[in-house]
Amino acid sequence: MKTNFFQQIAGLGFNGNFLLNINQDETGVQTVSVVLKKDKAIDGLPPMLFKATADELDEGFFEQLAQPIIQTAGLISNLESYQKELDKAKKNAKPDKAKAGKPAETETEDDEQDEQNNLFTPPEDDKQAKAEKKRMYDEAMEKVKQLAQNTKYAEALANLPDVADYPDKAEAIEAKRKTLQVGKDAYDKLTASFND
Repeated sequence: MKTNFFQQIAGLGFNGNFLLNINQDETGVQTVSVVLKKDKAIDGLPPMLFKATADELDEGFFEQLAQPIIQTAGLISNLESYQKELDKAKKNAKPDKAKAGKPAETETEDDEQDEQNNLFTPPEDDKQAKAEKKRMYDEAMEKVKQLAQNTKYAEALANLPDVADYPDKAEAIEAKRKTLQVGKDAYDKLTASFND
């Protein structure tokens, strides 16, 4: 059997590691997790999650994946450029410290400080992490709402946040899942009746 799966991935234009994890439940629904990695500086990127049947994934997986890949690749590129410029600025600033009569730091101290001050390490501030997680949840739920309003129930179900990622929102996510499933079933039934 010939597929064009790898050609599609190559066509996305991302250079780096493209990690896929596919889980299929007993009902045949697959959850696909996609993680993009280029270097250690960007370890905090969340995975992209797609949840749908195999047919739905075959039909729209790469279309749904293309825009986030472009955004992520742009983010990685911007962060890499910024980190290089930041490193260059640090190197250029070091001679100024010595000229001002301040003792110059040793290489080991610089390396330790660089590790501690790396701008791309995950934030230690719990409030900031919670706020970011809440923002991502709210954005996902808004996207689900918009998809449902456009009768794209399968896509809405696939974009629904995972209960494991948001255990405090489990009831709301499950309620939304049930509502979307009812809407999808009704829409599928209506579509089938028109096709008869």
